[in-house]
Amino acid sequence: MRSRAWAAKLTGVHGFDIASRWCAYAAVALVIAYGCAAGVGAVETPRSAVAPGTSPPAAEAAVTAAPRTAHDVPPDASPGCSGASASAVRGERRQITVAGEERSYLLDAPASESAAPRPVVFAFHGFRGDAAGLRLGTGLATLAERERVILVTPEGHEGVQLLGTVGRGWDLGADETRDVAVVRALLDALERERCVDRRHVYATGMSNGGFFASLVGCTLADRIAAIAPVAGALPLAGCTPARPVAVLLTFGRADNLVPPTMMRAGGSWWAKTDGCGTGHDRDGCTAYEQCTADVVVCEGPQAHTWPPGTTERIWRFFVAHPRP
Repeated sequence: MRSRAWAAKLTGVHGFDIASRWCAYAAVALVIAYGCAAGVGAVETPRSAVAPGTSPPAAEAAVTAAPRTAHDVPPDASPGCSGASASAVRGERRQITVAGEERSYLLDAPASESAAPRPVVFAFHGFRGDAAGLRLGTGLATLAERERVILVTPEGHEGVQLLGTVGRGWDLGADETRDVAVVRALLDALERERCVDRRHVYATGMSNGGFFASLVGCTLADRIAAIAPVAGALPLAGCTPARPVAVLLTFGRADNLVPPTMMRAGGSWWAKTDGCGTGHDRDGCTAYEQCTADVVVCEGPQAHTWPPGTTERIWRFFVAHPRP
């Protein structure tokens, strides 16, 4: 079933011998089996956020040294920009039905103004986590209010299975379309309902949600400008993005749940996919050169967590990388 299929994907990481592949598989299985106990489900306490106006502790130059900013590219206004205005919402729970399945999500959005298309950030929780925990624990809700961002925090689907463990989570493989279809439907609905800048649509996530953010970046590359997975990424065999996607990966050397070797392999896959040249160290991160879209891999000393300053760093990266 799905557990066997995912095992095959995980053991296909280049550079792993057979024993190492199964060790990596078992390690990622722990994310799924014991995510909540390790803080994966709720992601992290609010200490991950930094005060407005302050800089993240590291990798600032690597993340923000980009050729574009939001002011360089004119907005691509969605149909909702010409419709009726919509009021501001903060953490409002909504439902959407996709392929006969009702899915739930939390929405944060400023009041919709026709003259001001707004960016959209999708954020995906960890296995056995929930949207509320990610939204508050990472400081994304605070950032959305401050920056007037449309923040969409969906709930994963129940019944994700791995090694006998069952819980709420996300698809991971390029051949799995259930959750990607939900993201596509949500984006369609938002673009009709609100004034969205379609050049500024982004995805992030923690652990299982990070794996899924990477998948969304590849499969919805025609609509996603940049992604920022945290503690979750692997090579996406069989997936070819429709266009280059900017990528910021964040993970820790002390992560004993998702192996750092797997995260590095995920970063290498994106670097190859985005046609990058050599990677070089810049402020503690590996920034690749000559890419069709920027790829930055930030490896720190932390364990399986959303480190302090990460939310602000991700936002700076997103702002600097609109869709062409």
